[in-house]
Amino acid sequence: MSQVDPEIKSDEYHQPSGLFAKALKTKNKTILLLLLLSFVMNSFEGIQNFEIKKNYVSAWRILYVNSYLAISIYLIFKRKSFFEFVNYFDKEIGVYMSNDSIRKFIGKNRFFISIGYPFIFILYIIYGVHDIIQVYWQSYYGLAMRLLWNLFRSIIYLNRYVIIQFIIECCLHTQICFKMVEDQIASLKMSDSSLNFGEMQKIRKLYDVAIEKTRKLDSLLFWVLPVYYFTCIGSFQMNLVFIIYEYNPVSLMLMMREVVTLVLVTFHIANINQLANEAFNQVYSLSYKVESVEMQNELRFFFTRINRGDVGLTILKIVLITPAFVTSFGTLSLTIALAIPTIFK
Repeated sequence: MSQVDPEIKSDEYHQPSGLFAKALKTKNKTILLLLLLSFVMNSFEGIQNFEIKKNYVSAWRILYVNSYLAISIYLIFKRKSFFEFVNYFDKEIGVYMSNDSIRKFIGKNRFFISIGYPFIFILYIIYGVHDIIQVYWQSYYGLAMRLLWNLFRSIIYLNRYVIIQFIIECCLHTQICFKMVEDQIASLKMSDSSLNFGEMQKIRKLYDVAIEKTRKLDSLLFWVLPVYYFTCIGSFQMNLVFIIYEYNPVSLMLMMREVVTLVLVTFHIANINQLANEAFNQVYSLSYKVESVEMQNELRFFFTRINRGDVGLTILKIVLITPAFVTSFGTLSLTIALAIPTIFK
């Protein structure tokens, strides 16, 4: 059975990775200041490009950029909550990182997260090329300056994905606890001996630890998730309207950006609830090996806790984000998106 050995050296591979997470952990003020400065530059650019005749669109773009700036400031002020979230049961998770299946789980998910950077960067490069062709094709000097500016702006615009990566990495860090529960139960199932009460109780306690870890993350992201979803879905809807009314490749690229990030974030959020509920079938498969009344009671307590189905991240602690909720909300959002052009018309 895969048990946590306190004598094994702790491994930090499981901790939230990424630029923003590392800056918070190390209190690197230079990185945090540069990140905030990049958002401020985006905000000034939006204000500079504000057009009265397109006041609603221009105002939305300013709101969109400032929402990420607000998220960054909020998370910086919530550093203490972030430390509490990471440090809670951190040592025990670290010594468990010798488990190959969980390391593969982390590596696979981080690979897909890291793909987001080149994908978003390529989209902005395409946007920059389109901008150059449309505006500065007549002047070679203007073309060169615009090329450098668009390259610089493409790098700066990756600041939004830095925040998104932070959210996903925190979710991944929480999922690891539930994967540990899954691995411990799988080890008991493979064992030929009868169930041990002490081992079963340790697994149930580990499940409680994973729940508490989730609650700490939910408190950390209390304002982050509603702001992110509001701006992301709003941007998606607006660009979809532009595409339907008058096809614009820039609007298509911006919509693709929102779709990719929305799918990544929502998948990792909903997966916390999914992993927590999957424990039911795994524990149920152990019931055939129960021989004592003491073990029956222990399993009954475990079933009762899992059956509550209230584990996961929420929106303002009101709506629990589950796979079922994501499906329903996605259908509703698509319906509204298709109806908006008709309403505007």
